[in-house]
Parts: sequence; C-alpha cells; structure tokens
Amino acid sequence: MPFALKLPRRNPDAPRPSLRERYAALKGSAAKVIGKPARFTPPKPIGAGEPSKALVALIDAHQLAYAAYLIARSDWAPDLKDLRQAEEEAFRALLHSPLRSDADRAAYAVAVIERQSGALGDHVATGRDHPLAVAYRSLRFGEHAREPEALRHIGRPAEPAPAADPILAAIAASKAATAAFDAFEAELERYGKTSGWAAREGYLSDADAKAQKAVWQTVPTTPAGRRALVKFARTQVQRRAHPDGDVDDSAWLLGLILDALAAMVADPVGAWTAQEPAAEAQLTPNASDRARLSAEQIDLTALDVFQLSALFEAFQVAKFTWEGVGARTYAYEEGLHGERHATELAEVAEFEETRAAWIIDRLEREIVSRKPEDDVQRDEILTVRTQQEFMSNGRIHDNALLLDISRAWIV
Repeated sequence: MPFALKLPRRNPDAPRPSLRERYAALKGSAAKVIGKPARFTPPKPIGAGEPSKALVALIDAHQLAYAAYLIARSDWAPDLKDLRQAEEEAFRALLHSPLRSDADRAAYAVAVIERQSGALGDHVATGRDHPLAVAYRSLRFGEHAREPEALRHIGRPAEPAPAADPILAAIAASKAATAAFDAFEAELERYGKTSGWAAREGYLSDADAKAQKAVWQTVPTTPAGRRALVKFARTQVQRRAHPDGDVDDSAWLLGLILDALAAMVADPVGAWTAQEPAAEAQLTPNASDRARLSAEQIDLTALDVFQLSALFEAFQVAKFTWEGVGARTYAYEEGLHGERHATELAEVAEFEETRAAWIIDRLEREIVSRKPEDDVQRDEILTVRTQQEFMSNGRIHDNALLLDISRAWIV
C-alpha cells in the first residue's frame, strides 16, 4: 500500500481572518500558555478616575510620532529630521496642555517622565537610580523604589568628623621635643661644646619636660588615645632604664604615669566601658591564640592519607622557612640603648611559624585517626608518626609507636 500524507486544508468558503485578528488570537493563546494576561495593565492611582479624552489623544499622538522617529532613526531614513521635528511638536502640545483632574495629572506626569527619561528607547542617559527613572517606575508600574544606600549622601550635609583625641597631639609634641633634644645631644657629642651650648641645652631640656608634663596632664577620650598613652608611658620607662637595671628619677616618672592613668580611669569621658561597646573593651587574643584558631579552621576530613602526608611535609617546610625569616637581621631593630625590638616582619614570621606548627600537629592527629586500607597506607601513617615523634622528642618516646613499628616493619 503506497504511503499517503494528507494535510488539513482550509475551507475555501470560510471567511479569511485579517492579520490583526490572527495576531490577537496568537497573543491570547500565548497568554493562556504562560498563565499571564494578554497585556500588562499599569495600576491606576486610587481615586484618580480616567483621564480626559483630549489628553489621551495628545498622549497617543506623541507616542505615534515618537515611534515613527525611532524607526526612522534605526533605518537612517532621509526624513529623519522632519520626523524628529514632528515628535518635538507633538510633545510640546502635550507638555502645555491644560489639566482638569487628578487623572489628567497622573497620566500627564507619566507621559512627560517617560519621554524625558528615555524609557521609550530614545536613549539611556540616566541610570536606574536617577530621579526621573525612579518617578517613572513609581507612576507607570506602581513600583516603590527605595533610595539606594550609595546615593543617600547626595544633597545632604556631611556628618561632622569626630573631634581628635587631644592626647595624640600632646604625645606628638612631646616626641618632637624629645627628638630635638636628642639631636642636640648627638651634635654636642660629635662636635664638642660651642658657644651658647649650655643655654641651648637648658632651653631644649625645659621644652622636653614641659611637653612631657602636658602629656601626663591630658586625659584621652578614645581607645586609640588610651593605647597611645600606654605605649608612650612604656617608651618613657625604657628611655630612662639603664642596662644595669637602675632607673633614673623613677619615683618622679612613675608618679606622673600613675597620675595620668588615675585621671583616665576617673574621668567619665575617658572611661573604658562607659563610651565604647564591649567588643572594643575586650582584650584581643595574642598571636599564639590567633594562630591556633586559624589552624583549627582548616577542614581535613575530605583528604585521604596521602594528601594529609603531603600537607604534613609541606607545612614542615613552611615552618622551617618562617623560622629562618624570623632569625634574620632585618627582623629586628635596635633601640636607643642597644636593645632589640621585633619588627612587623618578625611578628608575621612568628605568627606563620606558630600557625604551621599547629597545622602539623592537627595533620598528625588526623592521620593517626585514619584506619589504613592496605600496607601502603599503613607505611605512610607510620612514617608521619615517626617524623612527628622525632621532631617533638628527639627520639621515639611512644611505646605504642614502637610496638606498631615492630609489628609492621621488623621481619
């Protein structure tokens, strides 16, 4: 039997639908498929009613003229200039039309903002947060556009900057006076006594004492100022401490320091807990605790035995590397009396070395907790345990490890 394909044929006697009717039918079918209405209806202002027919005609005329201009511009039509002029005239007629009701005002505002903000496709010169764009979305779509955080400062007076802590300026002045006196002493030691040296020394010494006294009499008002005062007090104690342990004018200096600390505690402005939240009043953890906490954040459960062993060796290298960095000469600097102070690089090296040590300890404990699946994994686990035992104790001190080695490796 031959294959025959029969296609449905249109009844020639039935009326042929127009293109507009076919378009409406297709649009209605698509709307049913996607579950949305055939056309979006913008929300109307409550109680506004319908705009007047005269205003509706002006709005429609402008939109038709605008559409003709946009099509001609995309096609580079020769009458582009005339169409642009026609759109300008239509918009001018709309812009100066009389408004007789609240509905006219709402429709008028939407049409004008729509054109001026480029919402119809003429241009996108303004961003989404421009006032015209925000007003158009609010009127046309009923969208409540909240003001973005990044734009809330525009057009508003800036918040006044907080007053600087007076202790910082006092400490800076004292350091400058001390530096001037030290420079004079170095010049005197290098070139010897010159004419007027005694008067100059007395003047600089008095200025240094006066500036330092001003520091002790100033009450800090911020946490940064209080920390600076404590650091300044430590510097002054180190400055007057000799290598043999004696302290020059200790009673005088410590008395001033105690007076300053007492004023800081007694004054409600400088109190630690009255002005600042509890988080700032708490002491920050030291470097060792921070290194341990950082090492504990690493998740090792997803790694197998060989990956853990590779990390164990890698962090051993990292630990020895940072230990070498901390032992270099550039990791320390000398003070006024030859004492050594760690630099920021030395602090970083110490932190990373401690963190690597904690990670190595975690890796060793994680490997020990694994059950070997074959002899290769068993040998890898025993190797890591032996290395850690030698690094920690210099010999195999764990009897359980000795027993495991004898069972696995002694023939």
